[in-house]
Amino acid sequence: MKYLFITFLFLLFFVFQSRAQVLEGIVVSESNVAIIGANVIDLSTKQGTATDIDGRFELKLDGANFIVISALGYQIDTIFIDFSQGNTPRTFTLNENVNLLNEIVVKAKSASTLVREEAYAVEVIESKEFKNLSTNANSILSRISGVNIRESGGLGSQFSLSLNGLSGNQVRIFLNGVPMDYFGTSLSLNNFAANIIERIEVYKGVVPVHLSSDALGGAINVVTSSNLSSYLDASYSFGSFNTHIATFNAQRRGRKSGWTHRIKSFFNQSDNNYEVPVQLVDFETGKQDDFETWVERFHDGYQSKMLWYETGITGKPFADEFMIGALYSDNYKELQQAANAIGQAKIPYGEVSTEEQKWIGNITYTKTGLFNDRLSISAYGVAVFSETLSRDTASVRYDWFGVPSPKLNNTTGEIENRKTLLTLESENYLANINGEFAITDQQSITLNYSLNDFGLQGGDPFKDQNNTQFSQPNEVRKQVLAGSFTNTFWSEKIKITAFSKYYDYKVNSLETNYSGTEIIPFENKKDYLGWGATSSILLGDFQLKMSFEKAIRFPEIVELFGDGLNIVSSPTLLPENSNNFNLGLLIKKTINSNQLFVSFNTFLRSAKDFIIPVVQGLKVFHINNNNVLSKGVDIALGLNIRENFVLSLNGTYLDLRDNNVWRNGVAGVENNLYKARIPNVPYLFGNLSFSYRKENLLKADDSYSISINQNYVHEFFYRWEVLASINKSVVPSQFSTNLDMVYSMNDEKYNISFTVVNLFDSRLYDNFQQLRPGRNFNVKLRYFLN
Repeated sequence: MKYLFITFLFLLFFVFQSRAQVLEGIVVSESNVAIIGANVIDLSTKQGTATDIDGRFELKLDGANFIVISALGYQIDTIFIDFSQGNTPRTFTLNENVNLLNEIVVKAKSASTLVREEAYAVEVIESKEFKNLSTNANSILSRISGVNIRESGGLGSQFSLSLNGLSGNQVRIFLNGVPMDYFGTSLSLNNFAANIIERIEVYKGVVPVHLSSDALGGAINVVTSSNLSSYLDASYSFGSFNTHIATFNAQRRGRKSGWTHRIKSFFNQSDNNYEVPVQLVDFETGKQDDFETWVERFHDGYQSKMLWYETGITGKPFADEFMIGALYSDNYKELQQAANAIGQAKIPYGEVSTEEQKWIGNITYTKTGLFNDRLSISAYGVAVFSETLSRDTASVRYDWFGVPSPKLNNTTGEIENRKTLLTLESENYLANINGEFAITDQQSITLNYSLNDFGLQGGDPFKDQNNTQFSQPNEVRKQVLAGSFTNTFWSEKIKITAFSKYYDYKVNSLETNYSGTEIIPFENKKDYLGWGATSSILLGDFQLKMSFEKAIRFPEIVELFGDGLNIVSSPTLLPENSNNFNLGLLIKKTINSNQLFVSFNTFLRSAKDFIIPVVQGLKVFHINNNNVLSKGVDIALGLNIRENFVLSLNGTYLDLRDNNVWRNGVAGVENNLYKARIPNVPYLFGNLSFSYRKENLLKADDSYSISINQNYVHEFFYRWEVLASINKSVVPSQFSTNLDMVYSMNDEKYNISFTVVNLFDSRLYDNFQQLRPGRNFNVKLRYFLN
């Protein structure tokens, strides 16, 4: 905890250095009628805001400055703001414009646009178009080129996220810049509904220093809704398989005091009782049918919930945001079969389950505009306390109709020949402080320090191996100190950033044998230096991006010592390191009111000690592959036709190969996997979507939209292709189609949507030929008041 206090004291040094002021005002017409949606722009930064339904706004300025106020149908007004006489709310009057043809509109760049224009290989997807749909963060991410989401079942099922061939812990996931390494299953991406999310940033190569963590070559930052407005956003959706999803998000902010209360919450539930084809087994004879019978999954239910409350000050001279919060979440998941089973298991599970409870406290602080708008700082401290329970204690076995029958040995579980009731308690402390300083108008530096400290301990009355393994704290501490220097040239058309990251890693744990009779202390300390550079050239509608990074990723506790249930310990794992090259081209062009967007990204990655999961029976362990060469390309195209029709297309091709000439690095021993494609990684996939939106369909303030999304995944081997029997280890090619329809009234205050997932009821598979749900339906009701 001392690191949190040091971080907090350090940022307090800067709190009272600010010269920034928050301008409060109201924009009215000549007849004193409030103007809704007027743009108020700071001319020096091109940042701005818009007036609310009462014509009011708040805008942060660095002392005296010019602002521009514009609104459709009114003359533009440029005003000099001086705070020498105090800072009281002001009224600004716009005159009507009789000549709309000569109107000029000054536009501010959104946060998403600013991120896209950075030199990093990054894509940003805003959730605004998804907020009225029954969808979550995973579904949104699957529409981005280079991203592939594989789930083993329905809502709440185990999933694997792949980003340009990297998956699992190799891709770091952040929530508002906070690493989610140890946030557990109750706060995984498939639990976050679109209502809670503002945007998702996907970094496909170099990870910026403010997202300081040990990522091998990619990161995803989920940014939740945060603004200066008071709002209420509530939704409820229901659908097939007894699925219910509810969210309630609200914020109340005092206009003068800046005191802010914020609530974010969700509730997810599903029986996941969709039908699957199974070759049934007769328990008395042991004979298996040679034909398929469609049966309903009976033990695959899921429930999760979260409540997150924050309070503090926003939009004030001493803090853009200073918030203190508390979060509670939990989930319960039934397991129908092992996540690594091939196809549908012959004998299903009937009582295996996992549970999790989590308590989180957080404190965040951000401030821009310090020292004449040259310094920006941000900091956070997070404490996470978790308890998980893994249960495999059934004394009976179940058939696919959910009927129990006695087992020959009552001491065995359903997963293996011994029962499990593993309770794990963990503590995770995270802290980060980031400072950005503009040396000149063209040069800036960034410094960042982050701490991630994790401890895990528990016990198991049935399995001695677990009881010994977790009898003493398993500890991981990661510290990263990072810095970057950015230089811009030619009116900011050329931007170059050089950076370095120092990693300090320490792990303490125990090794034990199958019976838990041996205790072998394990300790590993490592430090590494990573470095790289990014560059960007902006020429009109074209932007060229290039980057290189020497990246490091340390093995996690679950990879080293297992989870006590399905993942076996692999304590000798080495850290991964990789040389990553990225080259990208971004084209944005407006043609006769139609907007064209094209993104092209290619990468080359040479990884050493690449960590690969290996399936052995129903268990998983991890190994280091000494040399893996990855190449790939992803392309995205978007076309917006007169703001009514939107067409988007993206595709990804990956080529991940074992690049070891000699087996296990031993010269003279030929490697029969040399140049073989890495298994169980989809290498060709993409999606095509088309949407149409119509304003004022039935009345002046309503809207209607319909969208169709087509996904494709080419067939791939889930075992090594050179070792697998033809047609026995292939996940077949898959096409799926989703349909969404939304109707909104009162300027999107009332919304209803209807979604059909897997419209044509195709057979869809993910990990190891496990069947996903067939055609299913969802209806969502949403109320939004801003």
